[in-house]
This record gives sequence, structure tokens and C-alpha cells, in this order.
Amino acid sequence: ATSAAASITPGSSCKKLNQETISSGLKYICVKSGKKLIWKWAAQNYEMTKLKAYKELRSRADAGNLDNVSFVYYVSSSFPKDLKNLYISQVEYSSKLYGSLFTKKEVMNIYMYTEKDEDYLRSQQIFSQHLYEHLPWFKAWRQGRDQEHNLGLAAWFKEGPPGVLEGHTGVLASSKATAKTMRKYAIQVMPHEYLHVVQDYHYRTKFEDKFQERADKDLDGLDFFTLHFPTTFREGSANTISFAMASKTKNEYLDLYSYFIQELKSYSHLKLIATLTSTQAVEKALKKIEDRRTFSEAHEASYPLGSLLYEWLIAEYGFDAYVKIIKNQMTGSSFEDNIQASLGMSVAQLYKKAAPHILAAFNQR
Repeated sequence: ATSAAASITPGSSCKKLNQETISSGLKYICVKSGKKLIWKWAAQNYEMTKLKAYKELRSRADAGNLDNVSFVYYVSSSFPKDLKNLYISQVEYSSKLYGSLFTKKEVMNIYMYTEKDEDYLRSQQIFSQHLYEHLPWFKAWRQGRDQEHNLGLAAWFKEGPPGVLEGHTGVLASSKATAKTMRKYAIQVMPHEYLHVVQDYHYRTKFEDKFQERADKDLDGLDFFTLHFPTTFREGSANTISFAMASKTKNEYLDLYSYFIQELKSYSHLKLIATLTSTQAVEKALKKIEDRRTFSEAHEASYPLGSLLYEWLIAEYGFDAYVKIIKNQMTGSSFEDNIQASLGMSVAQLYKKAAPHILAAFNQR
């Protein structure tokens, strides 16, 4: 029997073996634990949704090809060779999916550098303006600290040669790092940054014209960007795709998410995570992190919440629904208009539908 119940917690007592109930948008089942009957979260629905999205993304990549991508690699002699091989394989596999979103053959520049390349990076205009973000990591790596981390270096579809738009993606890693010593979450950084190239590809040529069309001339470029590209979409959906591209098996995929969520739950500075106790709280959190200018935790929180949001969307509506959102990035005057045009629903409706899946991720033990 299935019933709706007041809020319950996993491990609390229940009365009838195998009874099922819904609480805060999640399904629980009454199971026997020793001599007691307790409520247990029915995790299978959550995992089934995850694996449906994973299968959708991997099958589309498996069926793809490299016809629309031409690779140019820039790899430092100090870059660890096992990581180089891993990232090349990730780029080429991801391209079988990502290339399907290009309208013609595009050049993709792939960069792999280390702290030993700091002087060179300073001399290159494409890298120098953001280099300050990486300098503390370079210092730590030289001191033998934090070498399990890698960093995104490039994530754009922009001019390479003057007047020529090209893809630019790449990572930084310690010269002393190895594939075995990298933290688990690091596995997906290259395909994550690469997905930003795909996002850029479908808005870059239209952005300036649309910005100039706006009657509200007080709106600056960042305001306009935020209206069209909330961090849940920009960063979160890049995680959705990159997790699938980086995980070669379904168990690796599930383990990567579990590791990621558990790590986030341990962060004392990310207070929003502790508020995710109901589907209503999830909806409120999704709304709150749309604009990183007004909420300090928005950017970091957008990675887990956004990745689960778009994982659910791809599982329920297929990868083609996500492709519509990519291609409609400059539709109307806001992201709301994009979602309405792409999915036939409001952003609030999307949040409400996906909230149980997101909540389930943070209810894992």
C-alpha cells in the first residue's frame, strides 16, 4: 500500500512491513531491521533516473563521430603523461557528442599546462587576464600541496586568429600529479570545460546584437548574461554532461555523484546544502542561486543542484530537450523565455518537477 504521510526520517519506526509512503516528495518503505520495523528511503527511483540520463548521454556519444571537430593540441613537456593520455581520450570521446551540436567543422584547441609554464601563460593574451586565479594553486603545487586538484584553464568559443572563431578548452595540473593521485571529482574537469565551448557556440555570435537591442540601457553586460545564463545552467548542466562523459561504467557514474554530494555536505561554508530538507526547500534554493551577484554561495551551489536538475531533465525528456535549451539561449529576453520555448513550461514548473530527484541525492546516507 502507498500512502501520503507527514514528514518522516529514515530510521524512524513504522508499523507495517513493506508499507510504502511519500514524505517530502520522497518514497519510503517499511523494512525489518533486527527486531524493529523502520522507514527506509526507496533509493531505487533516484538511481533509475540517474542511470536513464547516463545511458541517454553515453549512447548518443557512442553513436556519434568526429566529423565536425578538428583538434589542435598544446601540451606542455612538464604535463604528466598519464593525465595527457586520459584527457586526450576524454576530449575525443566527448567530441562524438559535442560535435553533433556544431553546424560545421570547427577547430578545437586543447591546452594542458602546469605550474612550470607560468611565464609562458603570462605571455599569452588568451590566458593572462585570468591567470591571477591560478597563481595560489601554482604556489601550493610548488610546495607539494593540493596536487590532487586540477583546474579549468580555457572554456570558450572565441577568436583564435583575428576574426576567426575557434573552440578553446583545457586544464592545469601539477607537474607532480598522476591519474591515480587526483581526487575523484577531478576526472570530469576536461569534458566540463569543453561543454562550455558548446554553450558559447550557440550564443556568442548573437549576444552583442541582442544586448544592443535592449531598451534598458542601464543593464550592463553581466546583468544581461545572468538573465540568459543562470549558473545552474552554465555550470550545473556542464557537470551533468561531463560526469557522464568521464564515467566509463554506470557504477563509476553513481560513485562519482555519491562522492561529490557527500563531499559537499561536509563543507561548513556551503550552508545552503543543509537547508535542502524538503522539495519546497529545493525549489527555493534553485531560485536563490540563479544570480551569483546577489547570493555568495550561488556559484558553488550551482554545480551540484544544477547537475541534478539537468540530469533529471535529460532522463525525463531526453538529450534533445537539453539541446533545445542550448540552441535557444538567446531566445526572448531571459532564461524564462528559453525554458518556455524549449520545454513548454515555466522555470518554476521545471524546478518543481525536478525537486524530488534533487532532494533524493542529498538524502543519501
